[in-house]
Amino acid sequence: MMNKLCNKCGEVKEISEFNIRKHAKDGYQYHCRKCNNESSTKRNRSAGHLPMSENKTCPSYLGVSIAERLCRHLFNNVEVMRNGNVGFDFICNRDKKIDVKSSCITLAHQKNPRWIFNINENIVADYFLLIAFKNRDELTIHHIWLIPGSVLNHIKSTVSISPSTIDKWSEFMQPIGPALACCNTIKGQ
Repeated sequence: MMNKLCNKCGEVKEISEFNIRKHAKDGYQYHCRKCNNESSTKRNRSAGHLPMSENKTCPSYLGVSIAERLCRHLFNNVEVMRNGNVGFDFICNRDKKIDVKSSCITLAHQKNPRWIFNINENIVADYFLLIAFKNRDELTIHHIWLIPGSVLNHIKSTVSISPSTIDKWSEFMQPIGPALACCNTIKGQ
């Protein structure tokens, strides 16, 4: 293992703690990843940018930040995949690949409320966890469904669930009490 001195924190670290930089003499950045991340975070915050976990207007706020916390609360031994992992978001204690989809209620043509979940022929996931929120601000969950991949894998684009079609999905509905408790904790922070 090679070691390198970080020019920012002054610590000697393994080379794996540094990002690659083609034009550097040794091929690696001068600052370790931790220092780079801290600098980026500080620079972004000073420019008014919030991390996804705090930015309710970010498209991934519900689907990644909130859903990840819910999954850790609802399932045992959750292994969360990196953001952008293809086909699934986490693996639960039974080694099942689960893709989480979140949606806020929307109105089609100013009527017909519904939740829309993008499936896009995902044949990788063993299960889909669909979380139906009222809106982004309140974190109020209306429904949660845990649906086997065999039921949804073939869907080319989206699944739309409306109050009038909820009964079709009732066998996959999960209790929302534990998820609401988790959301209340998140809201209180």
